[in-house]
Amino acid sequence: MMQEFPSENFGCKTTTMESTVHKLRHNLDSITTFLNPLLPLANCHMVEFFTQNHWESLVPNGLREAMANWGFTTTVDKFWNIATDFNNKDKTKLGDWINKARSHCITINNDYCLTVEQLQDRIKNWGGEVKPEIKVKEFMSGKKSYEVQTMSRLVASLCSVSSSNCCVEAGGGRGHLPVALSLGYGVPSLTIDCDVKTLQTATERIKIIQKQWHAIAKRIKDGNEECISESINKNLHRFASAYITKHTDLKTVVYEKFPEFAGSDTKLLLTGLHTCGNLGPDSLRIFTSQDSISTIFNVPCCYHLLTERVDSGLFDIFQRDYGLGHDVGQGFPMSQHLRNYNLGRNARMLAAQSIDRVVYQRQLPSKSLLYRALLEVVIKKYLPNVPLPDGKLKRITPNKYNDFREYIKIADSVLKIKLFDILPECHLTDIEENLDSLWEKVVLFYLLRLCLAQVIESVILLDRILYLYESGFDKVFLVKLFDPVLSPRCHSIVAVR
Repeated sequence: MMQEFPSENFGCKTTTMESTVHKLRHNLDSITTFLNPLLPLANCHMVEFFTQNHWESLVPNGLREAMANWGFTTTVDKFWNIATDFNNKDKTKLGDWINKARSHCITINNDYCLTVEQLQDRIKNWGGEVKPEIKVKEFMSGKKSYEVQTMSRLVASLCSVSSSNCCVEAGGGRGHLPVALSLGYGVPSLTIDCDVKTLQTATERIKIIQKQWHAIAKRIKDGNEECISESINKNLHRFASAYITKHTDLKTVVYEKFPEFAGSDTKLLLTGLHTCGNLGPDSLRIFTSQDSISTIFNVPCCYHLLTERVDSGLFDIFQRDYGLGHDVGQGFPMSQHLRNYNLGRNARMLAAQSIDRVVYQRQLPSKSLLYRALLEVVIKKYLPNVPLPDGKLKRITPNKYNDFREYIKIADSVLKIKLFDILPECHLTDIEENLDSLWEKVVLFYLLRLCLAQVIESVILLDRILYLYESGFDKVFLVKLFDPVLSPRCHSIVAVR
C-alpha cells in the first residue's frame, strides 16, 4: 500500500494551493515582463554579429558607452567581480545589467523552490527515511558519478516513502542512475530508451558492473566511505526499447519487462536524469494522467530540443531519427497561464548555457565565435547567393587552426565554395589588422547575453511547476539538486501524487 501522507484540512490545502499558484503566476509575469524586450538579444544568431550589427542594435547605449570608457580588460574584470559576488551593490550600468538579470532567476528557500536538505526534510516529514549515498567510482565520468551519487539516494528514498514498486527511467540510455538504484538500494528499475543499439551496449555494460560492484561501489555514512558487503540481485535492472510520448502507458511497458508485477497494485516512480527536449514535458504529462505513477523526479535538459508553436515544424537531428511518426506535441509552454507565449529556439538554446561555470572558470568564448561571424561577412560580400549548409562548420574545432587565415581556408575546403581564391588580399589583411577590437566586442556581447540564460531557464522550469499545480497537485517542488558549476542543468522537478 502506498504511504499515507499527513492529512491536511481541505480548505486550508485549497487556500495554500491557490496562494502558491498566485505566487507562481506573479513570478512568471515578473520574469517575462523583464525578458520580453530582451528576447531579440536572446534569439539573435552570433554568426550574424557583424552582418546584423548586433553590438549597436541590441546592446543599450548607456551600457555600451560605459564599457567603452572602461576599456576591454577593465570591463571583463568588472564582469567577473560583479557576477561572482551575489551581494554586490554595484550601481554602474554593467552592475545594473547583471543584477537585474540575476534578480529574475529562480530563488531557493520558498514554498516551491527547495534545497536538497529541504527535500530531505520533506521526506522525513512524510514518514520516510533518507538513504545513505552510494558512490560508484568506475564506469562513469566524474560528472555523471557525482550526479548519480546525489540523485539516487533521493530517488530511492522517495520510492520507499511513496511505496513505489518500481522506478522507471525515461530516456536513460546506458542506465547510469538505475545502476545505483538496483544494486545499491535494491530498487527494481526499468530503463526505457528509443535507441536500440545503446540499450544493447548498456545491457552488456551492466553485467560487467555487477561482477565488479563490491570493488567499485562505496556507501557514504557520516562523510566516510565504507565497503558494501550485501549481496546483490542481478535481475532488478532491466531495459525496454520505446519512444516515450505523453500517451505511453508505462504500466504496460513495466508489466512486459517485469511480469511478476502484473496483477498487483503497482506504483511507479518516474525519473529521468537530464531528459532531452520534449521528453521532460511528456514525462510530466504522463505523471498527471496515469494514476500508477506515484512520484516523478525529473531533471530536464536540452531546452533547444523543445518544440514551441513557433517552430513545431522543425526537426533537429535527435527528432529526425526518432520523432517522425510520433505525436511530438508541444514542449513549451505547458501551463495555461503562459499559453501562446513563445521564447524562440535560440533563446532556449541560450538557456542551456551555464553562467555559473563560465564565471567560476573565468572562461572566455572560443575564437571560432569571432571567425565564424567574420566568415559570414566575407561570404555575404563576395558570394551573396551561395547557400551555406547548416552545421558543417561545427566540425572545425579550435585545434585545427591557429588564426583567421587558416580558419577561412579550412572552412572553404569544407563548404567547397572556392571563396579563398577570390578573396582580395587587402580585405583579408584589413580584417586581420582589426581582429583584436572585433574580438573584444564579441566577448563582451557574449558575456552580456549569457546573463539572460538563467532567466530563460527560470521561465521554462516555473512553467512546468505551474502546470503541475494547475493539474491539481500540491506536493510539487523545484529542487536545486546539483552544483551548477559541476552540472549546469542542476534543477529537478519533484512531485508526489
